[in-house]
Amino acid sequence: MDDNIIIYDWLSFTYKTNDPYYIVSVLGLDDLPWESVKGAHGYRDRLYFNCISIHYNGREDMGVWCEMSGQGCRAFESLSDLPEGSKWETLFEYIRQDHMHITRLDVAFDDHSGLLDINTIILDTRMKEYVSKSDYWEILESSKGQSLQFGSPSSEVLIRIYDKAAERNCDTGTHWIRCELQLRRERAAKFAELVDQGLTIGQAYCGVVVNYLRFVDPDELDSNRWRWPIKEYWGEMLCHAEAIKLYQAPGIEYNLDRCKKYVIGQAGNAISAYIDCVGKDRFFYELKTRTYNRNPKYDHLVKMYKSLEI
Repeated sequence: MDDNIIIYDWLSFTYKTNDPYYIVSVLGLDDLPWESVKGAHGYRDRLYFNCISIHYNGREDMGVWCEMSGQGCRAFESLSDLPEGSKWETLFEYIRQDHMHITRLDVAFDDHSGLLDINTIILDTRMKEYVSKSDYWEILESSKGQSLQFGSPSSEVLIRIYDKAAERNCDTGTHWIRCELQLRRERAAKFAELVDQGLTIGQAYCGVVVNYLRFVDPDELDSNRWRWPIKEYWGEMLCHAEAIKLYQAPGIEYNLDRCKKYVIGQAGNAISAYIDCVGKDRFFYELKTRTYNRNPKYDHLVKMYKSLEI
């Protein structure tokens, strides 16, 4: 992955209806094998598929609550029958027209080209060479790498910058720094509205970031820190992000890598043992003739992979 991209990495919204299948239809995911499982946060039931949850059967005034994690967002992009190339814009339009309430929206800029250095950003934060609308910041270090956050967990705008390559345990030398916007309530709705009304995702992303957080070079002659010049790396990041006109789906690398990690990493020992017991021919025969329902996300992955010139 060499190109810098912007992805939607979380969406949750509520709607005053008691019919969860209406939300399934809004998402364009009618033909999927939804499971009925236990709900959460006051909802007794929910429909679930691949990290997309539609909670229902709460109090009469609670309506339904749809929640899509990062993996759920990828499933939506891959499997929804909403118009190709404008699935998010179409979904935001439905949300706005039906007066649904977005409770959280995460938008992430992924730097694969080396624009951002996590150690430099942490040092500049410690040196207070930044300006932010929030007084709250924190720096975390763990076995999953380093990260820093501007904005409290309850704020409507939170910016998190972290080493995604370290979190994912990628190969040595992989550069993957994520600058993630976590937007809640009015700020989330405003972002969706801007995109719905024609602003590019890059323009909307940069507009929020530059208004909320800037890393700056000190100017001893100017007491107004907001007028201090933006650091070169932050300006470059904003320019690269703004240049992204359309949402760019992560592509085959995200899904195929996850599939490989599961098959080889988690199920590999069991598969190898079964082949040792029954042989390759019987294993592949049983695999091809299995009666389990096929998961459409894997059918989609195969279709994408076969379309590549490799």
